[in-house]
Amino acid sequence: MKISIVIAAYNAAETIKKAVKSVLEQNFPPDDFEVVVVNDGSTDNTLNVLQKFGDKIKIINQENQGAVPAANKGFREATGDYVIKLDADDAFEPDILKEMAEVLDTNSQIDFVYSDYYEQNQNKTKLVSTKHNLFNTVSIGVMFRRQKLEEAGFYKENIVFAEYDLLLRTINKWKGFHISKPLFIYIRRKQSITTSKGVGKFIVQLKKIHPNKVKEIAKIRDY
Repeated sequence: MKISIVIAAYNAAETIKKAVKSVLEQNFPPDDFEVVVVNDGSTDNTLNVLQKFGDKIKIINQENQGAVPAANKGFREATGDYVIKLDADDAFEPDILKEMAEVLDTNSQIDFVYSDYYEQNQNKTKLVSTKHNLFNTVSIGVMFRRQKLEEAGFYKENIVFAEYDLLLRTINKWKGFHISKPLFIYIRRKQSITTSKGVGKFIVQLKKIHPNKVKEIAKIRDY
């Protein structure tokens, strides 16, 4: 298997169909990727929506453990050479798998690929560039070599901003490649943790864990 797309879903019945369809409609051979959806103890209609996709996706049901442990469960179950995460309320552009896999296929020195993206916040859409700042990325839309992610121990599960902790842990070890094109849509919702006043606490947590990387932490995108 070339690519595994990991989606963690919790009570996502209203959005998960669009997310999964954005993967299944990729301009990439369907036999070369798998969709691994971790249903993290949803109590709504999420499972019923997922089951309608039949054998096009792999569903893993578990008791509710939270977004980070659910993502890790998907990473561990993935069989692809490359892995990329998508949230249940976001969407991929049609060429993200093709463009990112091509980079990893042709350059063995590259460990992960990231791109620009569209951010939707209520009725406003803006283009976010990650070209000059790796920490403008979010938790989705970054394609890793699965072996490297496994060697890093996946996400640390006691950290809210686990995606930035991973970057901080590997910034001097891994080599990334930037694609100057928006390849996914990141949707901000009222219930998102990044809309809460707790973001500052999440940053403080990172500073305690990485006291020697304060400059890098200061580059984390505004929420």
